[in-house]
Amino acid sequence: MNKKVITFVIIIIILYAIRRKGDNMIDLYVVLIIAGKRPFSKVPARYQDAVREELLALGLDENGDPIKEGE
Repeated sequence: MNKKVITFVIIIIILYAIRRKGDNMIDLYVVLIIAGKRPFSKVPARYQDAVREELLALGLDENGDPIKEGE
């Protein structure tokens, strides 16, 4: 298996393990952003606020990159 595929699968497993309940589409978009497969701008407007909140909760910005200290 390709390293990117393995990383993608691990991210999916982690996100589903830590989510108690919610919309699976939000999880999907978060995973796609983290994996670099979808930019935040392509997330449907109805999911953007929830996806942004989830990324921030994981310590990531809208690009799926770690938030630097002091930002």
